[in-house]
Amino acid sequence: MPRLRAIASPHVPPPPEIIRRSLLAGVRDVSGAVIVIDTFRAFTTAAFLYDRGVSRIVLAESLDEAREIASTIPGSLLCGEEAGRRPDDFSLGNSPTEVERAGDLEGRTVVMRTSSGTRAVVGALRSGADPVYAAGLVVAGATAAAVRRYARVTIVASGLGGAATADEDEETAGLIAGRIVGHADDPHVIDRIRAGSGADRLRTTAWIDPGDLDRCLETDRFPFALAASAEAGLVVLRRVTPSP
Repeated sequence: MPRLRAIASPHVPPPPEIIRRSLLAGVRDVSGAVIVIDTFRAFTTAAFLYDRGVSRIVLAESLDEAREIASTIPGSLLCGEEAGRRPDDFSLGNSPTEVERAGDLEGRTVVMRTSSGTRAVVGALRSGADPVYAAGLVVAGATAAAVRRYARVTIVASGLGGAATADEDEETAGLIAGRIVGHADDPHVIDRIRAGSGADRLRTTAWIDPGDLDRCLETDRFPFALAASAEAGLVVLRRVTPSP
C-alpha cells in the first residue's frame, strides 16, 4: 500500500499519513478516518442531490435492500443503478444531470444504491471505520479539509463495479491525498481523466446523459463534504461543512 507524507514544520502538527487502497476489497478491515471515492458518478450525484435540497440520503448495498428501505420511509425516492442503468422502478438514475433537471426535491429522503460507491461506504462502516466520507471531485476540497486533523487517513478508490480499477477514482484519490498534506494540485489531473477509459465510457454509453462527464469534473463545485454514519440501523450520508 503506497503511503504519502509531507515534511512538517516542527511548530505545526504533522499532516496525516495517507494510505491508498482500491475496490471493494479496499474497505475490508479499514479503521480510522476513511474516504471512499466514486467520481463517475455516485458521489457526484449525491452532492447534486444535496444541492437540490434533499433532507437525507440513505445508502444501500443492493437494489432489493434499497426498495425495502424506501418502502418504510413515506415519500422517499429511489436513486441509483445496476450496471450503470436506472432500474425501471427507480425515480432517479445515478446521474448528476438527471438530478439537476428533476422536479422539486426539497426535503425529500433519497434511498441510493450504486454498483461501487454505496457498497464501499457501507463496507467501510461495517469494518469499523470512523469517520467515513464519500467523495468525488465536486467535493474534493471540503473533504480534504474535513480529515486534516486525523493522524491517518485511508483513501479507497471504489472503481468500476468495485472490482476493476477506474482511472477517474485513482486520479481523484491522488488529488485529495495531495491536498490533505498540503501539496499543490497536479494541473494535468482533469486532462488525464478526460482522456481516460472512464470518461470514454460516459461519452459513448447510450443511456448515460452526455452532460454527466462535465458535471463530474467540476472540481470543488460544492463547499460541503459528505459524511456517512449509522443512524437507527440505516447508513445515512449527510452534507457537512468542515470547520475552517
